[in-house]
Amino acid sequence: MAISNYAPGQELSSIDFQSMIGGPLGAIVDAQAQAALSTVDFIKAVGFTPDNVNKDTGVVTPGTPVYVSFKYPKMVAPYVAALKGVVKTATVKGGGTDYVAGDVLSISGDGDGATASVDTVTAAGVISKVTLVNKGSGYTAGDLATTGGTGTAATLTVTTEDVAAVPAVFEEMQLEVPILTMLPIPFIRVEEGEIDFHAKITSMEYASVGSKFNGSTSFGYNSTTSGSTSAGTGGITSLFAKASAKVKYSSSVNFKVNASYQRTTRKGSKVDKTFMLGIKVKVSQDEIPEGMEKLLGILEDAIVSQPIAS
Repeated sequence: MAISNYAPGQELSSIDFQSMIGGPLGAIVDAQAQAALSTVDFIKAVGFTPDNVNKDTGVVTPGTPVYVSFKYPKMVAPYVAALKGVVKTATVKGGGTDYVAGDVLSISGDGDGATASVDTVTAAGVISKVTLVNKGSGYTAGDLATTGGTGTAATLTVTTEDVAAVPAVFEEMQLEVPILTMLPIPFIRVEEGEIDFHAKITSMEYASVGSKFNGSTSFGYNSTTSGSTSAGTGGITSLFAKASAKVKYSSSVNFKVNASYQRTTRKGSKVDKTFMLGIKVKVSQDEIPEGMEKLLGILEDAIVSQPIAS
C-alpha cells in the first residue's frame, strides 16, 4: 500500500469504540450494582435470622434481628462508709426569736453537715418544732447551738448514733444489643471512574538505493630478438672476403580492462499501530442511607439492660 494512498482515518474507523469505551463503563455500573447487592446480602446474612417459609402455604415469615447478649454486674446500691456521731433526733431546746416557718438551721457543735428545717413558730417567731433534714456526722449528743435562718439564738437537743458501713449491692444484668449496631456495614460507592483510550498510528514510506562498481586491469609486455651471420672466400687466396648477417626483432603488448556496475533499489511502506486502554476506578465508603439509619436508630432505642432472674 503506497503511503500516498494511506489515510489514518481508515485505521481509526476499524476500531470498535463502543466496546472499547462502553464496555468499561458498563463494568463500572455493574460493579456499583453488585456492591449494592452485597450490602443487602450482608445485612440479611449477618443482621437477621433466615426467613421461614411455610411448606404447606408458602407464606414467608421474615427473619428477626439478631441480638448479642452481654452479662455484667451493675451496682444498684453504693457503698456507704461507717459513720460516728450521726444525729438521730433533734428537738427544740431554745426557740430563739424572729424565725419563720421553712427556715433551715445548721446544727453547730463538734460535728459537721447536720441541718434541720423549721416547721412551726409562734407569733413572736419562736421555734416550737423542727424536722431533721441532714444527719451529718461527728457530733456528740447534747444541747447544740444553730446558725442560719431569719432569727437568732435557737438551740436544739440532739441524740447521736454510730452507723456501720453498708457494702455495695450488685445485681447481674443482661444487655441485648442488635449486631447490626456493632458492625460497620459496607456501603461501597463508585465515586469516580476514568477511561483513557490512546491510539497511536505511525506510518512511514522508505526507499533504499544501492550501487556497486567493480573494475580490474591487466598489462603484459613480450619482446624477442633472433639473427644469423655468414663469411667466406673463394679459392685458396682471395683478395676479397664475403660476409652476410641477419637480425630479426619482435615485441608484443597485452592490456586488458574489466569493469562492472550494479544498482539495486527497494521501496515500500510500513504502518505501526499501538492501542492502550487505561481504566481507573475510585470507590469510597458511602453514607448510610436514610432508611437504614432509621432502622439502626430503632434498634439502638431497643437496647435495654434487664436484671437476670435468680
